[in-house]
Amino acid sequence: MSREKLSYRTTVKKLAGDTLTPILIFNRLKGKRKFLLESSVNIEELGRYSFIGSNPLKSYSGRGEQLVEQQFTTGKRYEYTGDLLRQLKRLMPRITEQSAFPFTGGAVGYIRYGAEKANFILEDELNLPDINFQIYETIIIFDHMEDVVTILHTAVNAEQEKPDLETIATEIMTDNETVDENFILSKFKSNVTREKFESQVQQALQHIQNGEAEQVVLSRRLTANFTGNPFSIYRKLRKQNPSPYMYYMEFDQYIVIGASPESVVSVKNQVVKVNSIAGTIRRGQTIDEDEEQAKKLLNDPKEVTEHNTLLHQAKQELNLVCTPATVHVKNYMEVVRFEHVIHLMSNIEGELSPVLHPLDALAKIFPTGTVTGKPKYMAMAIIDEIETTHRSTYGGAIGYIGFNGNLDFAITIRSMLMKNSIAYIQAGAEIVKV
Repeated sequence: MSREKLSYRTTVKKLAGDTLTPILIFNRLKGKRKFLLESSVNIEELGRYSFIGSNPLKSYSGRGEQLVEQQFTTGKRYEYTGDLLRQLKRLMPRITEQSAFPFTGGAVGYIRYGAEKANFILEDELNLPDINFQIYETIIIFDHMEDVVTILHTAVNAEQEKPDLETIATEIMTDNETVDENFILSKFKSNVTREKFESQVQQALQHIQNGEAEQVVLSRRLTANFTGNPFSIYRKLRKQNPSPYMYYMEFDQYIVIGASPESVVSVKNQVVKVNSIAGTIRRGQTIDEDEEQAKKLLNDPKEVTEHNTLLHQAKQELNLVCTPATVHVKNYMEVVRFEHVIHLMSNIEGELSPVLHPLDALAKIFPTGTVTGKPKYMAMAIIDEIETTHRSTYGGAIGYIGFNGNLDFAITIRSMLMKNSIAYIQAGAEIVKV
């Protein structure tokens, strides 16, 4: 059985970032299995840093109760049996030293929708793992506040040759090739017709009328053919829909791209945070119209009901993983404006119970009621009965688990999965009785 050693060495190299951008660094960085995590939020807490990486040390991926550790440099492979997140919690290296950065390297990846359930009727036709995390010892951190680039390497494997940070610095400072930014994306086609989807909505409403659920979130999948540079899709997305969570992740057989407005959960220095977003209306064309739209949203019974339902559920879940007396709503039903829509958002936080691991918080809160409904597992059973295609990565969680114990995961919505020259997107709608 593979066990990580708990002796570490961190090496740091800093560069002036005034002539660089995260996009430029990503394009110049050599290697495979690259990722970029960033945020459009112009505040220190979330949007200060962008994280870039390539050439992970290993991956942890699995389905059901079978987790596989694949070491990329040696080719060695290990298998473990049991709950996937518990195994990941046991195997992930942990560094106790504090850092100014929220993420100093670790696992970057996703948890597929429904990963915690073994009795799904629908099979994932895309055949993706329930979880897939790649372990990065070396990451590049772009500090947008200070305009400083930090190349940070944490040696978690004594047998692994340390990368030359000078070489990486030269890579990202040298403009030595032209990137082909062209791509072609065909028209998207839905997996269900309008009439079929309306019928599914009526089925969901019947379950709600019968008292089986308060809310059900239904979705449908759309597909298109794709050729060209997939990173160009991400660049277009981040420009057209800047969001608190933006991500581009390369795996061996597929790529996940997205711009999500909402977190599943974040844990930093043992503080657990959730931002519940429910309630949506389009932006106005003028300032006055925008204000009118916001007022309309705040006074819409359906949207407010949805928001309060999900907020109540989030508070209940935080009480299970936090010291209950510390759980509180920081901002209630705040109006937040994105590029195309206005949302209602409430922030909830509490202190993680001292006997729990940050991954325990993720396991308890995932998946969020935003993409399922309430009660969560009853809504998921109804979804599994009504929808025709497994959601795969849509509605799951995507983000990082740091060596330093921090984690931050977004809901995998407003996202695209690219596999075998096909692009997959999914759109959901909240069904409630008003």
